[in-house]
Amino acid sequence: MALISEAALDELKRRNPCDELAGKWVNLRRSGGKMVGPCPICSPNQLSRNAARFEVTADRWVCAVCEDGGDVIRLVERVEGKDFHGAVEWLGGAQEPDPEVTARRAREREDRKAKTDAASADYREKERARLHRIWEHGEPLTGSLAADYLAGRGIEAPPGARLRCHPEMFYFHGETTDETGRRSARMIHKGPAMVAAIVGPDGRFAGIHITYLDAGTAKKAVIIDPDTGEILPAKKVRGSKRGGYIHLGGDLTTAKRLDIGEGIETVLSVRQALARDGRDLSGHLFWSSIDLGNLGGKATETVPHPTLTWRNALGHIRRQRLPGPVPDLDEPSIPVPDRIDEVTLLGDGDSDRELTKNALLRAARRFRRPGRAIRMAWADAGKDFNDMWIEEMAG
Repeated sequence: MALISEAALDELKRRNPCDELAGKWVNLRRSGGKMVGPCPICSPNQLSRNAARFEVTADRWVCAVCEDGGDVIRLVERVEGKDFHGAVEWLGGAQEPDPEVTARRAREREDRKAKTDAASADYREKERARLHRIWEHGEPLTGSLAADYLAGRGIEAPPGARLRCHPEMFYFHGETTDETGRRSARMIHKGPAMVAAIVGPDGRFAGIHITYLDAGTAKKAVIIDPDTGEILPAKKVRGSKRGGYIHLGGDLTTAKRLDIGEGIETVLSVRQALARDGRDLSGHLFWSSIDLGNLGGKATETVPHPTLTWRNALGHIRRQRLPGPVPDLDEPSIPVPDRIDEVTLLGDGDSDRELTKNALLRAARRFRRPGRAIRMAWADAGKDFNDMWIEEMAG
């Protein structure tokens, strides 16, 4: 089979912008300079407009759950189940462009990339500083609405947990356009929130995890999309979560055991249960990985789901794909201290079992060290550890 030149591939990608193609498979909405929505590869609800796991621009796409991404050719490979050459043909075939046009576009692309990289680095650092100020302005957890929220879930945070309560956090969703055509983030809610500090893989403050709260009930706030009437997630992350974690108890300098799971409530419930059983927790660390994809890190490939399928725009039935069990060890992951000799990975039972299992398997392979024991602990089917803890307390 004839080789396809880089120039021809660039021309193919120019004719087939990622965001336009993805918008034919799933419902997307604009957020800043990108489109977001459900992932056409792994989302069970392809029509939802509230999902934001999938982000796409004209050139690239990435899914936070798949931990996958790439150009438009890779997108077709994943969604339509084609190999590289099949994806190229599906997109209309490669055509050799004029050499002068190719050279000019290459120069323009390099200039744009240099400017974009510099602007992105500057924005990330400024955003990190803004988020750190939000964290510093938060109130101590003790006696706060956030503590009441945790108490309502039957749990409490120990001293040292990186949790605070902020009296007024804004919730942004979608965009607004002013009379000049300038777009900006749309604020649809403001109110109290539990705020957690995210520690990046370099040990620095990297962002915040926000749980919006109802001041009257001390439960999660009900936030409604004013356009669709759909209930939006009450939890958000700002800043960088990749390879980061939320510290929920334990001494980083002496601990020998790590209990790590997806959610704050899950991890604190396990800690509460261990304390109730008289376990000595002085040698334990308790961490939230923020979400399941971050716990396992990026996979080397996506794999077909054993049972779930979806129908694409052409009416073809496709097997849903999800991140596989083999981690991409070249990508960053949560840094487990070398002194840890036992890791317990907490698997919730209320998310897709195959997705969760693969994430835990990737985490186990990432965290593996000589002499370190790694085990998995599973919540009952259809429940997370907080559900189980509340039931146990009530019974």
